[in-house]
Amino acid sequence: MSLFLKLHWFIFFSCATLVLHAQNSINTSGAGLRWVSVGDIDVSGNQITVEAIFRKSTAANTTNLVSKHTDPATCNYLLRPNSFQMATTNGFYVCVNTQPTATNVWYHAAATYDGITIKYYLNGCLVNSLAASGNLITTDLIAGIGMQSANPLATENFRGNIDEVRIWNVARTEQEIQLNMNFLLSTTQPGLLAYYKFDNNYLNIQGNTLFNGTPQGTVVFDVEAPLFIPLTIVLVQPIDATCFGYSDGSVSITAIGTGALTYSIDGTNYGASSTFTNLSAGNYTAYVKSPQGCIVSQAFSVAEPAQVPIPNINFPSPLCETDTLSLSIDSLSGATCSWTGPNNFSTNSLDTIIPNASFVNSGIYSAFFTLNGCNSDTLNQTINVNPIYDILVDTTICSNETYNLGSQNLNNPGEYTLSLQTVAGCDSIIHLTLHVNPAYDIVRDTSLCEGEFFIFQGQTLNTTGTFPFYLQTTLGCDSTITYNLIVYPIPNPPIITSNSPVECPGDLFTFQADSVPGGTYSWTGMNGFSSTSIVNSFNAQVSDIGIYAATVTVNGCESPLSEIELDINKLYTFDDFDFPNVITANGDGINDTLDLESYFQTCQQFTFSLFDRWGTLVYEYSNGGLPFAGKSMNSDDLMDGVYFYKLVYDEGTKNGYIHIIR
Repeated sequence: MSLFLKLHWFIFFSCATLVLHAQNSINTSGAGLRWVSVGDIDVSGNQITVEAIFRKSTAANTTNLVSKHTDPATCNYLLRPNSFQMATTNGFYVCVNTQPTATNVWYHAAATYDGITIKYYLNGCLVNSLAASGNLITTDLIAGIGMQSANPLATENFRGNIDEVRIWNVARTEQEIQLNMNFLLSTTQPGLLAYYKFDNNYLNIQGNTLFNGTPQGTVVFDVEAPLFIPLTIVLVQPIDATCFGYSDGSVSITAIGTGALTYSIDGTNYGASSTFTNLSAGNYTAYVKSPQGCIVSQAFSVAEPAQVPIPNINFPSPLCETDTLSLSIDSLSGATCSWTGPNNFSTNSLDTIIPNASFVNSGIYSAFFTLNGCNSDTLNQTINVNPIYDILVDTTICSNETYNLGSQNLNNPGEYTLSLQTVAGCDSIIHLTLHVNPAYDIVRDTSLCEGEFFIFQGQTLNTTGTFPFYLQTTLGCDSTITYNLIVYPIPNPPIITSNSPVECPGDLFTFQADSVPGGTYSWTGMNGFSSTSIVNSFNAQVSDIGIYAATVTVNGCESPLSEIELDINKLYTFDDFDFPNVITANGDGINDTLDLESYFQTCQQFTFSLFDRWGTLVYEYSNGGLPFAGKSMNSDDLMDGVYFYKLVYDEGTKNGYIHIIR
């Protein structure tokens, strides 16, 4: 609705109200029952509207404004300050007024039912609704204003003022209720069953005289009700932001309505002020809320001027020391510019020159336009005055490193020069003095025997593998010592064999070890014997008797010892024992023979001769011969008795007597 139409409607509404608004109300305050009976006004079907203006003189809320009921079962309709009640073919319903009503304050109450929903309005504002269904029940009860007529009860008698009572058999819309709270321009509208203005009478001005009212008790006419103004936004007047991006816009909201109105532009936070400031450009909605919670809204916009363009700064690039720094800004019609920069630079000129630029001129240059009192965003431009270099470099590297000078990878000591341009395009030169310290990469091939170890740099090494150690020389060069370590197993003890024992001193003693691939041998033995041969031999003497040991060494690892013992079977002489002097040659296997070689365990050459008492030689034998067994040389048994023997050997002669006993 345009502002003109809104103002026109408001003026028309106000003037018409002065003419048509009720001039009186009824007052039911005081002692005794006071109310108006208005006939059997039945509302059938599934639509109804009941309206009344009231002002309570007591705090009671359960009193009747308009009633056609005695109890829930007979309730065709019942309008109270705190509820609307009705019974249908589907049940009894109570729609509660959720807004409190104060004493000595005028209110307009209306309730509707459209076959689906019951709605309760206060001052034209929908405050509650309730789902319902069914057709309204009808009775023969007399309707009452201020009381139920069939069973008047003091507790239900409304105390206060009542005016503009209307009963409809249609469900009025919210807009119809709001626009007709104060009066009806036509008193014979469709669906209107009864209408009471109480202008010093109780007539039904709808025209049906059957429903004219009759006062009960002392009912008096009293002051008229005030105007109820529908909640309407009359004018929303925004003021635009002064400059682009500013938040200094505002809006003023003009609205009309009943009671103290509150205002919002976010639909959440309401206040008494109708003016909102500090608004940035954008689309908004103005909200106005009545004391009963009704809200009307209207969209509005806060505009802003176009953004002032950001200046474009022009400057030379690359910019080297001693160059001229020329600064300029593209012009903008009607605008002024403002510059600031390093080294206290400031100007309002579009173009400026800084000769012989140096490092102090490096930094951020800021510029903005001002047009019609509004500033553009500030452009911050970093401008660097790049240095020209003449650099002396004296450096040291290690021999396993290179020094990159331009495209050169240097590894030899010397003097070098490089002419170049910096990344900023400024001519420069580098003088390099390069020193090279040695770095080492040492490989040590090392072996150990199983069970051995060594420690290097705190690490114990005892397994086969490659072990690198990263060190630094005293000159700080990274170096590497790598141990390639092999741990060899300990060889098994060598297997050795010999011909020990030998029979006689001087016999050849031969001993040897089994061959082990890659092995070397070490022999030790009696009388300081040593050898590295696999096979060894010598003529054994008594002094050589003893232990002979050998080890085998493979890959530098020596095996445990293997041992053999040299022994000589016959190492005695005839001088080492007494000569036996009796044999018992009786064939019992005990001392039956005289075996000198076995008895004396000797390898001496000998001749044994045996003589009887008459000096006759009866038996003789030498080394390897048949030992004497008590028989003669022709194998005859000799007689028991004493015989003379003579033993001739290398070192001498023995003689004596032998007894033969059987």
